[in-house]
Amino acid sequence: MTATSTITLARDNTSLPEYPLPHGTRLESHSYFKFHYDRWLNSDFYTRATQRGEWAVLAISQALWCKSRYQNPVGTLPNDDNLLAGLVGMSVETWQGWARRDLSPLYGWHLCQVPDTGEVRLMHDVVVEVVLDAIAARDKSDDRAAAERERTAINRLRKSVADLGDERIAGNPQYIVSLHRWLTDAYPTGNRTVSRIIEGMEALGTTAWRR
Repeated sequence: MTATSTITLARDNTSLPEYPLPHGTRLESHSYFKFHYDRWLNSDFYTRATQRGEWAVLAISQALWCKSRYQNPVGTLPNDDNLLAGLVGMSVETWQGWARRDLSPLYGWHLCQVPDTGEVRLMHDVVVEVVLDAIAARDKSDDRAAAERERTAINRLRKSVADLGDERIAGNPQYIVSLHRWLTDAYPTGNRTVSRIIEGMEALGTTAWRR
């Protein structure tokens, strides 16, 4: 498969598959990705390349997989010979020589359209599979971290309410969660000072702290 030297818009390629991630999707905090070596070693691409002694093709293809992690959206490659050549550090002429081989570093890559921008880029089904798995793992990790932050904030808030003199209210989980939500909405940033906590308690109709 040969990449073209111009970026195409999806309106000219309405039959192209849609990339599963929108423009702007990144994995900037990831410095690695899962490499299914058994799948790789038993792939048609690896078998054909090794039979022909095309080790350089394998190396360039892996470099492109890695480079796709920096692209926007993550997991794609530009549909442009000049940009692809730049990604692998070659002249355009040298890159085109590799790309036009019967077994090229773009083996398995095909055109797709980015859903929100209409840009036509290159995608690889296995690369997409690995990217989606990484995003799911990232989101799961983010959810766990958010839950832990909320748990810590609620525990601190419970202690602050108790320090204001009302153990009964501090021991009411439903009330503390309601106060936590009020403070989060009213003061999404900044510290939960005593005055802000009292403001929230008053907003919820709580005056027991006054005695």
